[in-house]
Amino acid sequence: MPAVANQTKFQATTTAILAATAEAPLHLLRDRESLALEPVSSKSLWSSAKWAFDNTTHGAGDAAIIWDLVLPDGRSLLDPHHADLLDWLRRLVWSAYAAPGDGASVKKPGTLGQISAGLRYWVAWLVGREIAWPHEIDATVVAAYTAHLQEEAEDDADTPLLTEAVANRRLYLFSLLWRQRFALKEAGIAPMPAPPFGRAGVFKIARKIAAVATGSYRPLPDEVAIPVLNKAMAMLGAPADDVISLSDACAAAYASGMAENFGPDRRKFLAVRQQLAAARVFQFSEVDGWPWHAPLDPDDWDAATITVAEQKLLAYLEARCAEWRAQTESRGEVAGQEPRPTFPTYQYRGQLYVDLCRVVLDMGLRPGDKQLLCRHPRLHALLDAAAQEQGLGSVPLNGVIQRVRQLVLSIRSAAHLVIQAMTGMRISEICGLKARIDPLTGLPRSVQVQDSLSGLAEVFILTSDLSKTEEIPRAVPWVLGYRPKGSTELPPAVQAIILLDRLLEPWRTLLDTDDLFVSFRALQGLPKSHAGLGRISSERLRGGVKDFIEEWVDLTALPDEAARPTMDKELVSYRESHGRNIKTHQLRKCFGYFASNVDRRLLPMLQMNFHHVSAAMTDGGYTGNPVLERDINDVRHQSLALETLEIARGKSGMAGRHGEHLQRRIVADLGPRIEGLSTEDAYLEAWVYVEEAGIHRLFFEPYGICGALSASEMACHEVGGTIDIARWSHRLTPNWKTRRPSLCAGCKSFAIARKHLPYWESRYIDNAAQLRIFEALGHAGPLVAGANELTRAQAQQALAICRKLGADLEDLERRLMAELTEMLNAA
Repeated sequence: MPAVANQTKFQATTTAILAATAEAPLHLLRDRESLALEPVSSKSLWSSAKWAFDNTTHGAGDAAIIWDLVLPDGRSLLDPHHADLLDWLRRLVWSAYAAPGDGASVKKPGTLGQISAGLRYWVAWLVGREIAWPHEIDATVVAAYTAHLQEEAEDDADTPLLTEAVANRRLYLFSLLWRQRFALKEAGIAPMPAPPFGRAGVFKIARKIAAVATGSYRPLPDEVAIPVLNKAMAMLGAPADDVISLSDACAAAYASGMAENFGPDRRKFLAVRQQLAAARVFQFSEVDGWPWHAPLDPDDWDAATITVAEQKLLAYLEARCAEWRAQTESRGEVAGQEPRPTFPTYQYRGQLYVDLCRVVLDMGLRPGDKQLLCRHPRLHALLDAAAQEQGLGSVPLNGVIQRVRQLVLSIRSAAHLVIQAMTGMRISEICGLKARIDPLTGLPRSVQVQDSLSGLAEVFILTSDLSKTEEIPRAVPWVLGYRPKGSTELPPAVQAIILLDRLLEPWRTLLDTDDLFVSFRALQGLPKSHAGLGRISSERLRGGVKDFIEEWVDLTALPDEAARPTMDKELVSYRESHGRNIKTHQLRKCFGYFASNVDRRLLPMLQMNFHHVSAAMTDGGYTGNPVLERDINDVRHQSLALETLEIARGKSGMAGRHGEHLQRRIVADLGPRIEGLSTEDAYLEAWVYVEEAGIHRLFFEPYGICGALSASEMACHEVGGTIDIARWSHRLTPNWKTRRPSLCAGCKSFAIARKHLPYWESRYIDNAAQLRIFEALGHAGPLVAGANELTRAQAQQALAICRKLGADLEDLERRLMAELTEMLNAA
C-alpha cells in the first residue's frame, strides 16, 4: 500500500477503517511486515503495543487492549518468541469486528475493553501450559481452564472476587475463538477442533463458577486428610534434610565444573557430569530401619526387586498387548472401528498417556514403585514401546537430576501442605510469604513470639503483606502456633517455613527475591540461571500438591464410603484419582472444623486468625469483624447436617435432657423427608433442615451442644445469677464463666451427640481410675471422702452418657484397666 494512502487512512477512525477494508479485511493479510504498518484506529497501528479503538459513542472514551503482557515464562507477549501467538490473537480480535462469525451482530469498537478484560488472564493461562495455537485448544484444555476458574472461585470463597461477570469475561475468549473459526481458517490458522462448552453456553458455565459459596465445598474426609498430613509432616524430617543436602551437593559439583579453565561448552559439559556424579553417590538416611528413598543411580537398585518388577511387567504387557492384537484383528468386522488403548490412561493437551499409578497397582506393586517404570531404563523401554504401539504418548524417562528436581518440589509441597493445613491461610496468601531467618532468634524474620494473655504460653505470629483485597499492600498478622512458656518446640508451620527458607535459598538468590516460594520454570533438571525461575503462582502450588499426594500418599486402600458420608461413594473419587481431585482450599475448611470442635476456648484465636487471613472489605472499607466467622459457621453447619442425618436415619442417638427431645423431633420431622433419597440428596435435605429448624443456632463445647432454650432453662445462668441479664441481652448466650461439664450435662438446654463420645469416655476413665487408686491405696479422711464422692458422681454421670451414646463398655473397661496399671506403676 502506498505510504500516502496509509498515512491518509491513519487519520480515519476504527469504524472507517473497518468499512474501507471490508473487501480485504486486515486479518486476512498474510504479509506480516506490511500488516504491521496498517492502522487500526486514528491512534494505533496493527503493530502497536496498545490498540486504542475510536469509540463513537458520545461521552465515552476510547476502548483499548494492551498487547504488552508479561506472561508466565517471563517474556512479554511482544517478545519475538511469542510472535505466532500474538499474530493469531490480533487476527482473532480484529476478525470479531471485521467479519463476525456464526451470524453474530457487528461489534461496536467500544466493546474492545470487554475483550481486553478477559484476554490478559486467558492468554497467561494458555502460555503457562505451552499452548500456542487454536487447534491445540480441545475439550480437555477447556475443561482444565474451567476447573482452574472453579478453584480460583473456591480460594475466593470468603471474599468473592470472581463474580459472574468476571468469570464470563475469562471464559468468553473460548466462545469467540470458536465463533471466528472460519475467519481464522481463511487466514491460514487451524481452528479449534470442537465447540468449547458443548451444549452449555458460556453464561451457564460462568454462573456455575460464580455460584461457589463458602459452604458449597466440604472439608477433606478424615480418611483422606489424616494420611496426607501425616506424610507431609514425615517428609519434613530426615527426608527434607537429605534433599537439602542433596541439592547443595549438586549445586557445589556444578559450580566446581563451571570454575574449570576450559571453553564454555567444555565447562558446561564437565559441570553437568560432576553434578550427575555427586547425585549418583548420595546416600539417603534410614527411617524406621530402611533408607526412605532408593539410590538415585538405577544401577545400585536391588537386583532381586528389579527382576520381580520385570517379570510382573512382562506378564502385564503380554495381557495388554494380547488384548490390543485381538482388537486389531477384529477391527475390520466393524467399519470405522479403531482399536482402543488397553492401558489405563489419562489425557493431557489432547494426547492420551499411560496412567503409571494405575499400572503399578494392576501389576500388584506398591504405589511408590511407579519410579521403577519411569526411572529404570530396561523397565521403561518395555513399557514405552508398548504404549507407543497403541498410539499413546511417550512414557517419560526421568534421569538422576530430574529425580533430584522432583524431590526438591516434593519437599516444597510437603511444607506448603503443613503451613496451609496448620494455619487456615488461603493459597494466595501462602504465595506472599517472605523468607530470611533472624540470626539472633533462629526464627523467620517475619515471625514473632508473643506471650499469651495469661503469660503461661507463647503465641507465634507471622507478619506478612496482604494485597488481595487492598489497593496498597499492608502488613497483617497470622497465628502460626502456640506452645507452653519455656518450651523449645516449634509449631509445625514455623518448622515448615524455616525448612523452605533453607531448601529454596539457592534459587531465591538466583532470582533475587525475598519470596519464600519460587517457581521452577525450566521443565527439566535444576534451574541454573534467572531464566529458569519465576515468582510462584497459586496454580503451581496446587499442581505441586497434587503431584506430591499422587506419589507419596497411598490412598488405594480407601473404602467407597466415608465414616460420615455427605454423598454416595464419597471416597471413590479420591482413591481413583490418586488424590488429584483434592483442592487446597479444603485444608482451610479442615482447619476451621478441627480448631472450632476440639476446644471452644480456641474460638477467639481462630476468629482473629481468620479475620486477618480474610481482611475482606465491605463497600471498600474494612469492617473489623471476623468475616470468616461465617466460614466457621458453615463448618459447624456441615457438622450439624451430618449429625442430624445420622440421627434421622437411626444411626446415632443423643443424650442429655435437650438431646432426647431433639432426637425425637429430628426423627419425626426429617426422617420422612429423606426416606428413599440418595446419600448426597439426603445430606442436602439435612443441610436445609438444620437451618429451617433453627438447629444451627447452637453453641458448641468439646463435651456437648447448648441449645440455649431460654435463660430460665439454662443452669449456667441460674448458678451465676444472670438470668435477668441474659433475658435482656441482644442474643441469648451461655454464661461462659460458670458452665462446666457436670453442670451442663444435667441442664434442660444441653444435648450430647455421638461425636462427643470420646470426651465422655476419657472423663469416665480419668475419674474411675482416680477413684480406684484412692481405694487401692486406702486413703481416708473427710477431705478424701468428699473428693471421692465428687469423683464418683462424675464417673457415674460420664458412664451413663457413654451407655446412652452406645459406647463399647467392654473396650471402655479394658482402657480403664490399662490406665490403672500405668498409674500404679508410676506410683
